[in-house]
Amino acid sequence: MGEIMENGRIILKISNAAENNYLDLPSLLRSFSYPVSLELSEWIGARIYQKGYADPLEFLTIMVNKFFTRIEKNPNSNILEEFITKEGKSIEDKSRILVSLVKKYEVGSADSSELSSAITHFCRCTHGVRLPMVSFFLRMLLPTKFGTLDVHCISALKSLGFKVKEIPSENMSKDAYLKQYDGLDYVEYNSLITETGKHYKIASPLGGFRFMTPAEVDMALFEYDKERGGLNIRTTRTDEKLSKEEKIKRIMTIVQEIADGTRKGPLWVQRAGEKFLLRMNLHAKNNDLDSMLNYYNALADGTAGRDVGEWLQNQNLPSIESQAEKVRRIFRS
Repeated sequence: MGEIMENGRIILKISNAAENNYLDLPSLLRSFSYPVSLELSEWIGARIYQKGYADPLEFLTIMVNKFFTRIEKNPNSNILEEFITKEGKSIEDKSRILVSLVKKYEVGSADSSELSSAITHFCRCTHGVRLPMVSFFLRMLLPTKFGTLDVHCISALKSLGFKVKEIPSENMSKDAYLKQYDGLDYVEYNSLITETGKHYKIASPLGGFRFMTPAEVDMALFEYDKERGGLNIRTTRTDEKLSKEEKIKRIMTIVQEIADGTRKGPLWVQRAGEKFLLRMNLHAKNNDLDSMLNYYNALADGTAGRDVGEWLQNQNLPSIESQAEKVRRIFRS
């Protein structure tokens, strides 16, 4: 219970745009590189959900999208090849049971305990599948209800102060793995990112705004961990602080991207973008990093340019508001 309360406090802290600790998840989501293979898996997931089971090729396609390395103890073992020979058509019945439970869970006729047990059972009895793979499969079935369990997302949450459980090593035996991390642990993780999404709004394609889905939260967290250099993604990163010149250079790159976006808008948006770029360029030429941040924050937190920001965000273009946390992180680095 204490961890739930502490995690709740952290959600409130990082989702308050008026605070210095604000984490702009919508902006990070827009920065996420959305591969075509993910769109394919989402299409397959929707098809699986509709018919109620996955055939071997469908499940294998989703596995390929998730796995990038061999995870078995035997270095000569390829998990995808073994899945074909060891699972075959049996995946249809196994997935049918899980999909049926997911449908019941969605409408409230199955609870978290039943879902947790079904996830653990599917993981235990399916070759090459651990909790990250099951979570990815669930996310493809219902991205509005499920997010992906990923080491990068766990790394991001921990760096923000959340109390979350580490994912075990994929190289340990499945029995040992499931003693450390099972379906219930995933359901708790998914509840956390679902609740986090309820504190952020993004533009809806149908008009207006809606809350972020757990799938969108996990992609934003993945991007956040990548940008902060989590899990040694940037192997050349050091503990040295960025120089003032480098900070100015990186901030101006963001400013230029925003200004480029305004050039696609109506005249009043273009003029606002030109003014913003001119003022930031002036501070940059004077090597005045503090004035750059003060001016940027005044625009991001004020109301004067809100119409411009809304226009840009409705076009899925970077805005002063959406890039504010990224600029602040550069300034603090």
